[in-house]
Amino acid sequence: METIRAIMLNLIAIVFLTTLLDLLLPEGSMRGYVKMTMGFFVVLTLLQPVMQMIHPEGMLQQWQMTVPAVSEGVMAVQGNLYEEQQRKMDQLYQEKLEEQITSLLLLSTELEQFAVECDVAEQCLQQIRIRIAAEEPADYSRIAQALGGYYGLASDQILITTGEVEHHALE
Repeated sequence: METIRAIMLNLIAIVFLTTLLDLLLPEGSMRGYVKMTMGFFVVLTLLQPVMQMIHPEGMLQQWQMTVPAVSEGVMAVQGNLYEEQQRKMDQLYQEKLEEQITSLLLLSTELEQFAVECDVAEQCLQQIRIRIAAEEPADYSRIAQALGGYYGLASDQILITTGEVEHHALE
C-alpha cells in the first residue's frame, strides 16, 4: 500500500510540474521538447515499481563504480610521486619567476649586472633577492616598491644587496 501511495504522489508531482511548465512556456518548438521530457518522467515513474520487483537491490547499485582496494605501498609510491612533481613544479615556477624579474629589471632600470633569486613554496612567491654589482648605480627603494607592487609582496620580502655578481643578467 505504501508503494502505491508513493507512486501516486510522484505521479501527481510530475503532472503538476508538467502543467505548470506548459503554462509558463511560450508557444514554439521548446514546448514540444518539454512535453516529451515530462512524458518520459511520467513513464519512468510508472515503471519504477515494476523495476523494483524485477531487481529488488535497485538499479543504481548495478551502475555504481567500484573503487579497487589500494595497498599502503601503492599509496606511499603515489605520495612520493606527487611530492616529486610538486618539487619540480616549484623549481620550474621559481626559474620562470627569476627570468621574469630579470626581464622586468632590464626593461625598467638601467641595471646591467645583477642576479635574481626567488624563494617559492607551493607555487607561491615568498621572497625576492637581488644582488646588484657594486659599481651599478640604482634606486633600491624604487626597485623594491615596483617589484612589491607587481608581485604583491611586502617590502621586507624584497632584499636588494650589492656585491659580487656571479653571472651577467644577459646570459
